[in-house]
Amino acid sequence: MIKKLLGAMSVRIFLIAIIGILLTATVVSMLGQRDFRENETRMRDQFAFDRIESMIRILEATVPEKRAEIQDVFKRMGSHVTIGVQPPQNAPVLPAELANLNNLLVPEVADLISLSKPSHCAPRRGPPPPPPSAFGSPPPPRPHGQCLAIYTHLEDSTPILIEVHYGSHRPPGGPPHERNPMAILLALLGLISIIWAVAYVATQPLRKLANAALQLAHNIEHPPLAENEGSTEVRHAAKAFNEMQRSILKHIQERGFILGAIAHDLQTPLTRLRLRLEKVKDQELKQGLIKDLTATQEMVREGLDFARLCGENIHKSKIDLTALATAVCDDFEEAGVTIESQLSTQSITIWGSAHLLTRCLTNLLNNATAYAKTPKLSLYTEGKQVICIISDDGPGIPEQELSNVLEPFRRVEDSRSRQTGGTGLGLSIARMIVEKHGGKLSLSNKPLPATGLVVEIRLPL
Repeated sequence: MIKKLLGAMSVRIFLIAIIGILLTATVVSMLGQRDFRENETRMRDQFAFDRIESMIRILEATVPEKRAEIQDVFKRMGSHVTIGVQPPQNAPVLPAELANLNNLLVPEVADLISLSKPSHCAPRRGPPPPPPSAFGSPPPPRPHGQCLAIYTHLEDSTPILIEVHYGSHRPPGGPPHERNPMAILLALLGLISIIWAVAYVATQPLRKLANAALQLAHNIEHPPLAENEGSTEVRHAAKAFNEMQRSILKHIQERGFILGAIAHDLQTPLTRLRLRLEKVKDQELKQGLIKDLTATQEMVREGLDFARLCGENIHKSKIDLTALATAVCDDFEEAGVTIESQLSTQSITIWGSAHLLTRCLTNLLNNATAYAKTPKLSLYTEGKQVICIISDDGPGIPEQELSNVLEPFRRVEDSRSRQTGGTGLGLSIARMIVEKHGGKLSLSNKPLPATGLVVEIRLPL
């Protein structure tokens, strides 16, 4: 089932497009996430720079006696300011993620940046912080992140240590908007629908070409494809297909014309031979010659019929197939041949040629009576098809020859044909008549230990 599904061109185009879009979306998402992280880091570093610079400016603008009060305000906001602290001699190496922030602060704002204990950046419990000041809204405290220790000095050379929280809060602007799962689902369904529509439209010319080829197999005179519709490639394919159809039709018509012409031209000398044979005095020789001449004339007539079927389109009308089969069986009864028939009790009506279908059933029943004593004919419906089965109890046909005997002038050289003669066109004419009606004729042997040939005809209702 999966192999059959993947064999469809539309499914292949659909899967290729989906996989390509998913891979592209994955790469774009990864690149977008990387850019977002880089931008977020730059914005966080800039925010930290502005915050530290603002704290320094506030301390410089405050008289030394009031700086203790400012320190208390900063502590409530999650920052710890200590006055009179000199930078250490051996500071630990900063993580790589702080390299950009270190370049921003040192030496323009800070003398040294190091890491401090996280507890130094925790806000002190107390009254709520004052409203946002000119240097921005303070970030909310977070339990995770890093505590930075910024060693610097004021304009009056007073050394200070500023300990601030870094890394756990987003920069100003807040988190990105959360994606709505329903919106993502709808977008995905819309994308899949568009891709499927594209795949369907892209493979529609192939389906149209396949249907035309199928119709051509049943009717060589099927109307040609339109050569002025679709893309350049589609028009080119339609033109090539129509040219192929015309070539095949011309070849078949020429073959039928040649066969018909030969068969027709043989009629006159055969008639003259028949008249001359009447003057033969040896009766045994006369009967043998007349028998051979009759077989030759029968071959010529079947050749003419086969040529007509090859070169012309049949005229169909509504016919009662049940009544037609009954009439054929009655004709054989009158000739002394019993046909076991199992026909539908209800009338089965189809569109076709009564003359050709009668010829088809007659050929098949003649073939059955030539090799068996009890031929059978059954007729019934199955879904939107009519099933007609003709069977016998003769020797059957070798399995490797079942398909070959349907070809013109092909006969089986075994016990089934050795004593019966024939032209080798009876089954070919029957098969062609069935195909002219849009049906299919197939041959099979009865399952062992039974013997006999089974001819199955399927015609559309």
